[in-house]
Amino acid sequence: MKYFRAFLTIFFSAIILLGCQTKSFQQGHSTWKGSLDLGKRGTQKVSAQFYFDKQEGLMLLPDLIPVPLKIKPLKKVQDSLFFTVGFRSGPAYCKLKKQKNTLTGLMIKEGLPPAPLKLTLSDENLAEAVVKPAIDAPLVITTHAQLPEEARIQKRLQALWEKYNLEPFVFTKKVKIQKGTIPHSHPVLTLNTRLDTETKLLSTFLHEQMHWYSLTNHPGFEPTAKALAAKYTKLPVKLPEGAGSKQSTFLHLGVCYLEFHTLSKVIGREAALKHMQYKTTQYYRWVYRTILQDLAYFEALFDKNGLHFK
Repeated sequence: MKYFRAFLTIFFSAIILLGCQTKSFQQGHSTWKGSLDLGKRGTQKVSAQFYFDKQEGLMLLPDLIPVPLKIKPLKKVQDSLFFTVGFRSGPAYCKLKKQKNTLTGLMIKEGLPPAPLKLTLSDENLAEAVVKPAIDAPLVITTHAQLPEEARIQKRLQALWEKYNLEPFVFTKKVKIQKGTIPHSHPVLTLNTRLDTETKLLSTFLHEQMHWYSLTNHPGFEPTAKALAAKYTKLPVKLPEGAGSKQSTFLHLGVCYLEFHTLSKVIGREAALKHMQYKTTQYYRWVYRTILQDLAYFEALFDKNGLHFK
């Protein structure tokens, strides 16, 4: 997966990989909330605080990397704001124009298309951790453009929901089917129409659900992230071996293992192992190879920290 998905990581792994203490949004300061339009990758939620006295601020993209990113320098010129967001993979430059309580403009990062950014002054609470939906809440599967191909995946996924007990592994019950997109977890779990087998559809659905799981407040993620960071110090970046950045490659060690774990609960261990072997020829190849090579380690670590599903 490309573009800003490269920045996606869980809370504790982000702390480790960013190599610094994470700052928090400050009470009593105005918070701006809005969206970042990534085109085919969808629209992402954004929150920001600006501390003009220090010429800096913080930006939070909760569905990509739920740790505030530092804004510095921050400059205000008449009705315009200019600032740099410090992603680990390189800076992103923003220019926004203020009209009453709204800021609009672009985020520009090398190698990526300009992304429209819009923020509105808000008194709402900051992003909260993911909470598992109620058991009796229905699974809502929609299509993006009501295309026949999308409707077929919609019908197949609904059939899988009725065939298997997927409830324990589900952390969002809103799913969209969109032709031509890259599967992604946020802001709405979205699958494409190229998932031509039951196992591919199940595996991708569970993979994206595990991204949501990783954003819960489960206490097991912190020690797991620390252990993985200590063991895997050399991470590939470039696709198809890596996941586009060190953060994303690191994150996918956990997400892809949980994908295997949950898939094995659904279709059996041998079938899940066979599919994981297939995944080593597709994308995140190093991640899937590493999981298979060190499977006993992953199983013991995740079990020890209570991250397995019973």
